Formats: sequence, C-alpha cells, structure tokens
Amino acid sequence: MEAFDTIKPQDPVTITIWGPEDTRLYQATNTDLKSIDEAIHRALTNAALVVKPEDCVFEVTNDNTFVSHRYRVNAHGHIVQI
Repeated sequence: MEAFDTIKPQDPVTITIWGPEDTRLYQATNTDLKSIDEAIHRALTNAALVVKPEDCVFEVTNDNTFVSHRYRVNAHGHIVQI
C-alpha cells in the first residue's frame, strides 16, 4: 500500500516559505524532487532569503494528491514536521 504523502520525481510539488508574521516570502512549483529535505533545501537555495531558515515555516504540497504538510528547521538544522 502506498502512502499518499510521498513525493515521486514526476510529481509537481509546490513549496511555500512563510516568514515571520505569516508573510509569504517565496513560492515555487518543481518536479524531480525525491524527498521533503530536497524540496526545502532547493527552495532555500532558489529563494536567497535574508531571514534565517529557523524563523520560517515551509509548506510542501504534492499537487497530484493535494497532500500538504508544514515543516520547520530546528536549531540543529534538522527538518521537522509541525
């Protein structure tokens, strides 16, 4: 049985970066992503933000299944679901 919150390379995935006070700082849709980590790191690289990643919330949506989760980067640099 396949989980509905998986990312496959052919799936379009939308990554939204929310900053302090729920301001949208960046949004993009990509394919060829194999994991949540890869999606978030690619968004951070492309966005070139001036805020720290620890101050942001990352919303990752699989546009094929419409499953969406929100993540944060903790003080140790690990991505955790919130």
